[in-house]
Amino acid sequence: MLGAIIGDTVGSRYEWRNHKSKDFELFHKSCRFTDDSACTMAVAETLMKHYPIDYSDEGLNSLKKDLIENFIKYVKTYPDVGYGGSFYRWATEEGDHKPYNSWGNGSGMRISPVGWMANSEEEVLKLVEATAEVTHNHPEGIKGAQAVAMCIFMAREGKNKEEIKEYIYDRFYPILDYLDYDELVKTYRFDVSCQGSVPQAIYCFLISNSFEDAIRTAVSIGGDTDTIACMAGSIAEAYYQNDETYRLIDEFLSKNYLNDKEKDIVEDFYKCVENNQKTSKQ
Repeated sequence: MLGAIIGDTVGSRYEWRNHKSKDFELFHKSCRFTDDSACTMAVAETLMKHYPIDYSDEGLNSLKKDLIENFIKYVKTYPDVGYGGSFYRWATEEGDHKPYNSWGNGSGMRISPVGWMANSEEEVLKLVEATAEVTHNHPEGIKGAQAVAMCIFMAREGKNKEEIKEYIYDRFYPILDYLDYDELVKTYRFDVSCQGSVPQAIYCFLISNSFEDAIRTAVSIGGDTDTIACMAGSIAEAYYQNDETYRLIDEFLSKNYLNDKEKDIVEDFYKCVENNQKTSKQ
């Protein structure tokens, strides 16, 4: 979860003016918390409320109802953090808040809590579909979110990069075999679709050598930098569970990007994940 928030924050200042290089100040004063982080926290808060997750139709329908309410609450709490127009209208207009068939990468940038909370491939795919389809019920919107969450799940389960790549290639994005870093730096442009940004984010993780490098790589290819760095960072956090990653997380938390209430939500989520993992192994 923090990997997503850190990636989002670092990438935020380059979203509209791309920086096609890994050489930049990571935690700059102009970095900010955006809609990616707000929606990620809304998902995390919903999952905590419903822990342990009930995967029956009734249980998931209840979760979806609460998630919709949390999205609306977070948009009211954070109205100016850069939401996409369709999502903002969906959250602020009166009515039933039905899904609007989105294929945008908003489904992928907010999904990291599912990758940490679910305990099997089946649970990941089912819980992703439930959390994505309240807005992003287009097949590409669901697919993008499932790909990111499965990378996180596989990474925290100890799978290596080749295993992760093979799974994503076979099930979701064969384009992974055709992506090239130097070509992306030269030609990649802003693309908010899942199909045009999720594979690129996963690729940035796959070619990285550390948590920090995954985020720098994601920023350096350009495009929708906060969201690409958010997705790449969310996977990298799960994969690079080492002292360097924890040091960077501590440095981020020492800054003023998150207030005390936001830090409490993050801390509570990790406690819930730890308890869930202990329970699942019993």
